[in-house]
Amino acid sequence: MKTLIAATAVLALAHAVPALAEGDLSRANVIDVTIEMGSNDSGMYLKPDHYEFVTGQAYKLVLVNVDEIKHEISLNEMVERVFTRKIEIEDDKGDLVAEIKGSVREVEVGAGKTVEWFIVPVQTTDEPVEITCELPGHYDSGMHASAVIK
Repeated sequence: MKTLIAATAVLALAHAVPALAEGDLSRANVIDVTIEMGSNDSGMYLKPDHYEFVTGQAYKLVLVNVDEIKHEISLNEMVERVFTRKIEIEDDKGDLVAEIKGSVREVEVGAGKTVEWFIVPVQTTDEPVEITCELPGHYDSGMHASAVIK
């Protein structure tokens, strides 16, 4: 009798799960988050210098390099807590140059260029984590920001 009850409960759960997971959450209500990379008289920067994300919410990180030199964005330990859906690179006309899928730790962005990194956070952070530029001297010059995932 216990086996029959357990089997019935498993079947009931199996039929309930699709109703809870309907749709593609990685594409729904994507929120744009611009990360500006640049330099000024005070040094190099990521702007803004703090980000807050929510698990399950889809984001498009718009990596905008306003500088005349290349920079990069490294999610560091945050990369273990997000699902990268894709990265898109377009030319100056808006035509797709590349679409990268899979696990990505950092993205280098050429001078004056923009790259879009689509993520979905899947795990919270207990403490703020760093988003950085790991090119030599850039971090020490100020290219770092903090992020939390709630």
